[in-house]
Amino acid sequence: MDMKTSVSDEELLALTKKAFDNDEVAEFLCGEKEYACPLDRFVPANVPTDFGRIVSLGVYRIYMESQNEEIIKKFKDAILSLLNGNAVQIWVAYSICWSLMYKKNHNKPTIIISDDNFWKIIKSSVLKNEDKLHSCNEWQGFNQEGGLWEDIKRMDKNLKDDGEGIL
Repeated sequence: MDMKTSVSDEELLALTKKAFDNDEVAEFLCGEKEYACPLDRFVPANVPTDFGRIVSLGVYRIYMESQNEEIIKKFKDAILSLLNGNAVQIWVAYSICWSLMYKKNHNKPTIIISDDNFWKIIKSSVLKNEDKLHSCNEWQGFNQEGGLWEDIKRMDKNLKDDGEGIL
């Protein structure tokens, strides 16, 4: 299998539209199938796809172009469905939400989800799965004693330092 090392903005927009048209938003958010959007090779992170980029240049962009609320609904539903998955899927859901909150805290264009219940579900699901996340050493949990849980704690501390966190 030949893995792409980069995805242009136009390719990312096309992949985003395809994922939403085919109801494969969760797969898109996880970088599965043909939906991977690799990080810049100079970014020191081990992640399946560039969460910030797929939100900003993918989901946000197609929403702003169409103003179709169904995009937000599918986006939220995909995030919530990932919370019922394995540790990596829960971590991906958190990472996507982290990206939204980070951009909001820094006054950058992003999708704003003003649904308090959505954020309560994110928080309670992540906390409920702490043990599962703690024992997963994939992606950013590699070589971490606390696995993906350690990565989530680090990311949430960064959010709280900037304004508000998720947990």
